[in-house]
Amino acid sequence: MKKLIPLAFIVMVLSFILVANAENDGCLSYDFANKVMLEGNRDVKKQELAERRAYYLYRSTVLRTGNIETERAVFDTPFGKFSMLYTPDIQVLLTKQKELLPSQMKLYWMMADKGKILTQKALTLGFRDLFLGFLNADREHKMNLKRLELQERKYEAARIRLQGGLISTLDFEEEEYNYAGAQKAFEISKRTRENMQRNVNIYMGNPADTEYESATCSELTRGLRLNALENYIERALAERYEILSIEWEIEVKRKHLEILTRARADKVYTSIKKEYQKILREIEMLEIKLEQVKYDVEGNIKSAYIDIKKEGYNLNNMYETLDMQKRNFDRLKYQYEQGLISKLMLDELELGLEEIQNGVDLLIYNLNTKIMRIEEASGLGPAY
Repeated sequence: MKKLIPLAFIVMVLSFILVANAENDGCLSYDFANKVMLEGNRDVKKQELAERRAYYLYRSTVLRTGNIETERAVFDTPFGKFSMLYTPDIQVLLTKQKELLPSQMKLYWMMADKGKILTQKALTLGFRDLFLGFLNADREHKMNLKRLELQERKYEAARIRLQGGLISTLDFEEEEYNYAGAQKAFEISKRTRENMQRNVNIYMGNPADTEYESATCSELTRGLRLNALENYIERALAERYEILSIEWEIEVKRKHLEILTRARADKVYTSIKKEYQKILREIEMLEIKLEQVKYDVEGNIKSAYIDIKKEGYNLNNMYETLDMQKRNFDRLKYQYEQGLISKLMLDELELGLEEIQNGVDLLIYNLNTKIMRIEEASGLGPAY
């Protein structure tokens, strides 16, 4: 027989886990971890820097071009002021510098600002999925420890019964095999948890070997609820980044068109007329693209809504299973109190009940993540 690892040694090793950079008693929650991640994330810092640069560029452009005279040049002479009317093409050129260039810089700044927010939201939602993996691995590891403890007790009971001649060698070897399997499952879940913990640390920007006693979530207190589909679609069509960015670009190009018509320059100069036609075609293409994007966004929201509804049904089914198992546990607990069943049998059922409860908790977490995703998808983004 393969040598079995004493359970006492495993418990002793677990008790010496070092905990750092975590909340309170070494537990790591999603909210705390997400806060740490956003504060130290390089992509967020780069986006913040890009937004500030875009803003300063916009402001400096406004200050630099604000005093440009677009219609005439004024000269001071010994005989007084003298003015000269610019030709239409020069008026267009100067108006571009005074009005169009600041509008373009403002567009660049607004897109950088929204891009920064979008990056933060995308990182937060991505971290939800990664943290779910750690949460699941943490709970599975703890469950495997309890299964191992239970299996050790069953193994010891079988050994005593074998010595008393109450069971066959074959029955004992079956319990021995189950005990070895529980040890193997425990070791596998331990490595899985370590890997997920390492991935979470890297995403957070913490040292990869930072350890936590457990992963926690408070999903029942988030108060998230699914609203009407029409509300999500209406918001998405008004606020999604991919829609806003096209609308802003169209607005700037229409400003460009209006400038080209100053002093009838588009009627006088062939080059300006060609530029006018070019910008007009670009606007038409953007309007077609805008309609397609709106269609895609609406479809994205509808698909997300259906997905969340299905997840809600799954959760309801899990609640029904949990209630049924609780009633079954209460019935067997009464039988145990009457001396009709063993403590091992009751503990095994209680472990199964805890496993179902963990499944419910993870489903709630997943459902909340999906609701958070559709909330963001119906706002600035990202898409669901």
